[in-house]
Amino acid sequence: MNASDTSSPRLNALAALGESTEDNRAELIEAAWLTGTRNPAELASVAGVARDTVYADLAARGIDRQDRDAAPARRPESVGAAAVDAVARQAADVFEPLSHSHDPGPLTTAGWQLALAYRSIAALLLDELADADREETAEELSDRLQIALHHSHVYRASRSTPRRLGAQTGRTDAEISVLQPLPSAATVTLTLHSGETLTVRFGREEDTGLTTLSTDSPLLDTTLEAHDHLELHTALDTVAQVLTRHM
Repeated sequence: MNASDTSSPRLNALAALGESTEDNRAELIEAAWLTGTRNPAELASVAGVARDTVYADLAARGIDRQDRDAAPARRPESVGAAAVDAVARQAADVFEPLSHSHDPGPLTTAGWQLALAYRSIAALLLDELADADREETAEELSDRLQIALHHSHVYRASRSTPRRLGAQTGRTDAEISVLQPLPSAATVTLTLHSGETLTVRFGREEDTGLTTLSTDSPLLDTTLEAHDHLELHTALDTVAQVLTRHM
């Protein structure tokens, strides 16, 4: 894998294929093939099926597996600001009234943040946006998506148990390991307002898949809730993705 591969449509298609089901496997194999993965053995490994199944799925989608030099599918043209703004307005009409309720809940909050994210994307697509405004809007987009991700973790955790979440993320790790190295541990040093430093160690339990947290400092409670596990798991995965781009 090269550095450019880690953020490409090819890698995204392989990641989606790793989570495929029998119902959508053929479609995702086609997507992986069209984005540049022309090795049936690799497709079979990622999808967790026999190579003959890949051959059958490709044939069913009208793809000649012998033609490995065919050009990847053309990328769609960039969407315009007006189209994205229309999506943003429609999403805002749905989520904004609910977001002002006493307890909107994590899904409503995530939906409202995504509506605002679409609004930011629409603004960024405007050629006349000033550079300073573009930088501020791009930062706002990242913030909105981060908040939406947090609330999606809160919702997911509320519908499961730490053990089940550990098993689920463990299965995902096994699929991702085909594409990139997995982070097994990390050490972070926090600098407090007083100037005191705090060393924290993150890890993953092999038997449960849960994220662990340890420190020698009494200032930090190392008890993790279910949504803490998901957020730390995502953080470790992000570290691995960044490092993989430089391998």
